[in-house]
Amino acid sequence: MAASKRVMMTEGPLLGVLLRVAWPITFASLAQSVHQIVNAWFVGRLGSESIAAVAASGPLFGVLLSLGSGLSIAGAVLVAQNVGAGKTEATDHIAAQTLLMVIAVGLCFAIGGFLLAPWTLRLIGVEEQVFDLSWQYLTITYLGLTPMYCFLASQAMLQSAGEVRFAMNVSVAAVVLNIVLDPLLIFGVGGWEGWGVPGAALATVVARIGAFAAILHHMMSGRSSLHLKAKHCIPDIKHFKLALGLAIPASLEQGGRTFGSLLLMSFAALFGTVSLAAYGIGVLPLFFWFAPMVSLSIATATIVGQNIGAGKVDRAEETARTASWLAFAGFTVIGLLHLPFIRAIYSLFAPGETAVIDEAVNFGWALYPFMGIMALTHVLRGVFRGAGNPRQAMTIALVMQYGFQIPFAWSIAMFTEHGPLGVWWSYTFGSLLGTPICLWWLIKGPWRRNLVSEAAEPSNA
Repeated sequence: MAASKRVMMTEGPLLGVLLRVAWPITFASLAQSVHQIVNAWFVGRLGSESIAAVAASGPLFGVLLSLGSGLSIAGAVLVAQNVGAGKTEATDHIAAQTLLMVIAVGLCFAIGGFLLAPWTLRLIGVEEQVFDLSWQYLTITYLGLTPMYCFLASQAMLQSAGEVRFAMNVSVAAVVLNIVLDPLLIFGVGGWEGWGVPGAALATVVARIGAFAAILHHMMSGRSSLHLKAKHCIPDIKHFKLALGLAIPASLEQGGRTFGSLLLMSFAALFGTVSLAAYGIGVLPLFFWFAPMVSLSIATATIVGQNIGAGKVDRAEETARTASWLAFAGFTVIGLLHLPFIRAIYSLFAPGETAVIDEAVNFGWALYPFMGIMALTHVLRGVFRGAGNPRQAMTIALVMQYGFQIPFAWSIAMFTEHGPLGVWWSYTFGSLLGTPICLWWLIKGPWRRNLVSEAAEPSNA
């Protein structure tokens, strides 16, 4: 059978290639953002305790997702470089070995999360009337953690192989299925009253299992660029060592950034409900634009990886320059276009709450004029990941957040009269100081690492 249509990344005008790879990834990410909003709307119909239960469970599950994302990143980088090198057999081997590792890690995290859930819920101060609902929601979510990991890893590897549209179609279909299942499982149908908050978790789990089943069928059908074969499913210790060397820094970066966001939110909460609410609505538009920002970073990593694997280092470097200018110029324009409408935008999220809106407007003026700088640092870290150096991306990201952003937010908030302005301006401060580091490393640093020679060849090919 013919392979699925995929984007060729080692030839053709780079700007066009970047956009063809980035837009399906962006669309899939935006669809997921829409689902989160719709899911919150459905749960909101159940009352404040249900809203609190899901809100309390989200960060705990988010940390596990962040920690598990490293294997997806490692698999995607290795697939991209081997696809670029034309090593079909090695690419198939990587896909199978990545899924084996993801299943093992997913099961461990699911069991650990399940056993520690009561303790972690009490640690973050969940009230008794919310505790049972949070526990039920987390229990079902952890049951679906492994297939969710498998879906995300498979999606990332298909994107790295150039099958961005198929990955997008499956992701969007999963979101649609989730939205359809939400009201049925939350509120019931006919004479059945539904399961409430646990129903929301089950809808997401079922949708993710369905999505992974669709991708798995595709990869076993002969129509995909990646082919799962039984001979590649024998554990390969040499590959595990290589993949973990890439996955651990990526997981630490994602987990560290998630925890850092929680710290910044806690700083805002020190100044009362108004500041915390301002933080909550202040980041909503940013989260919306965060999807295309990260998608461009993923697309850049994929194209850089394929060209380094193909031995086209000059084209990989040109990709880094083109993506950097696109990110900086594009998101600077987007940020500036927000400025006349900042108050109107935030008024939609907190109608009538004048104090909250005023504080959120301060946040917006500290954020939107500098969105191009933020996007630039995301893209450059994507360059380093695609080039096989997630450790460099991790180091820069953690220095930006824990060396620059969080100390700045803490010192301004605690030791000056400006209070929460320290939190608002910390995003720009971290990006401004991080940009020269990223650019210096791009120009002077040894970031070009060809992993093809290091990747484990199938021992039984």
